[in-house]
Amino acid sequence: MLLRTAIALSALLAPVMATAADDVRTKSSIFVERIDPQGTGARRVRLEPARQVSSGERLIYVVEYRNTGNKPVQGFTVTNPLPRTVRLDETVDGSELVSIDGGRSWGALSELKVPLGTGSWRPANPEDVTHLRWRVGDRLMQGETRRVTFRAIVR
Repeated sequence: MLLRTAIALSALLAPVMATAADDVRTKSSIFVERIDPQGTGARRVRLEPARQVSSGERLIYVVEYRNTGNKPVQGFTVTNPLPRTVRLDETVDGSELVSIDGGRSWGALSELKVPLGTGSWRPANPEDVTHLRWRVGDRLMQGETRRVTFRAIVR
């Protein structure tokens, strides 16, 4: 019998921040992807709010950011710490920067290296990601909401 650990939603949430824009508010939603086989061999994919999940399940994070001020804002970042209970799977468009050191340094995942402690390095992989960041350079108008999404897998 396979033992599956249930993880509560609070362990999957991490605070999302928008920096350099006081009038930008963020909100994160998490969905679990359920795949139901159909009698015809096809598969039906359902998204459900992630209340409790088990190791190995696929999650979809939706990070919304909204201009709550009374003028357009531009030139800010949206940063999402990745909880230790999940590992990055993929993002929708690949426009994010990632950190593998708790948010101290940033880059594309393909450019980052992890020290092995022996003076050598290995390429970073999704297991190493601790934070994701998106740079928003274009104008976010008053009242406008946008979103970014990424997939993660419960550890």
